Amino acid sequence: MNEIARMVTDEAAAAMARATIALLPIGSTEQHGRHLTYDTDFAIAEAFARRLAGDLGETAVLCPGLPYGLSEHHLGFAGTLTLRPATLLGVLSDVAESLAQAGIRRVVVVNGHGGNVDAVRLAARGLRRDHGIVMAHLMWAGLAADVIAGEIGSERYGHACEGETSVGMVLAPQVVRADRIGEPGTPLPVLPHAAPPAPRVDLALPYHLLSGTGALGDARHASPALGERIVATAYARALEFAKAFAGEEG
Repeated sequence: MNEIARMVTDEAAAAMARATIALLPIGSTEQHGRHLTYDTDFAIAEAFARRLAGDLGETAVLCPGLPYGLSEHHLGFAGTLTLRPATLLGVLSDVAESLAQAGIRRVVVVNGHGGNVDAVRLAARGLRRDHGIVMAHLMWAGLAADVIAGEIGSERYGHACEGETSVGMVLAPQVVRADRIGEPGTPLPVLPHAAPPAPRVDLALPYHLLSGTGALGDARHASPALGERIVATAYARALEFAKAFAGEEG
């Protein structure tokens, strides 16, 4: 695996000369209810990116990841740490421009946190327009959205729910405190058509107005088997894309 952080100078130069894409895992440091640790999003994204790097071989380099993201909507729960949108935009752009200096002009952001999506999209638009750098963005939840929708029965889900908990069990089991999984809290009232997972009205909602526990769904239904089904679909689609993006196919 071509992991930049573990290399010395001549190794990095050789690896980056061979590679055509870079993988950049990003996540968050934010509350995940009573049973998932604060590093859940990043731990899952990093594990996913490492798996991709292993399968892509010399085609890709793995960048050190970013364990902070846009988490202001979780600040109602102690311990959450957030960046401002401009900060994340700047970091993404600076890393991509640094990679371009070494000859890698295609970057795959492997994201574990839904709150980061808008910032990655904006960074990608600016990088392509101003520097000719192509940034792609993928997230396990989006890649396997069809599987997740068919498997989860909760009305609200998408954060510390049975889906994310199951994926954590498979990719980053250290983040799951199984002994703390209990009765889900009662969802708090939200204006019509504005609640996750697929709101039709875009309304900025802090999580303490969505859930008293900070979690959605019912993690009692989480299982490694469910996690394997979600991960298998998400990973197959991610690898297919990454190979094509790197120029190995099509």
